[in-house]
This record gives sequence, C-alpha cells and structure tokens, in this order.
Amino acid sequence: MDKINIKTALRAFNQIREEGVERDDAHHLNGVAAGSDYDGYTITLRDDYVTLQIFFHNKFKLDFVNKRHLDAFIERIKSIANRKTKADD
Repeated sequence: MDKINIKTALRAFNQIREEGVERDDAHHLNGVAAGSDYDGYTITLRDDYVTLQIFFHNKFKLDFVNKRHLDAFIERIKSIANRKTKADD
C-alpha cells in the first residue's frame, strides 16, 4: 500500500476544484469528489469506496473498504494531481 502524500492530495484537491463539475456541495473529476467544511480547515477527497479527510496541520483520516480500493484511490489522486493544467501551456 502506498502512503498518503498530503502534498499530492492537496494538489489533487485544487485540480478537482478548478476543473471538476460542481454538484452536491462538491466538485467532481475522474470519479473523485472534493469538498470542504464551511471554514475550509477540513477538506475531503472521496470516491465510492474511500474517504480521505485532511485537517489543519496536515493531519488526516482515511476510511476505506479494502486495500485494493485504497490503492486505486491513491493512484487516481496521483493522476489528478499530475494533470497538466491550462496554466502549464
């Protein structure tokens, strides 16, 4: 199992918020939803099987069904975080 890299997760969160479709109080991109609480101190990345909450000072909580789902989620987060943006052109 890969370790959660908070910096990568935060980059993915920003990509999803910039490029994703907004619905149900979150932005959605490539099967991952990104949302935050009212004050922005807690952000959430989730799919159908995994929820990653990132708190103040980069503490985090992971909820997942099984290791296979977690590994797929981490790979999806990495892929989103490494997407080329319009600003990169």
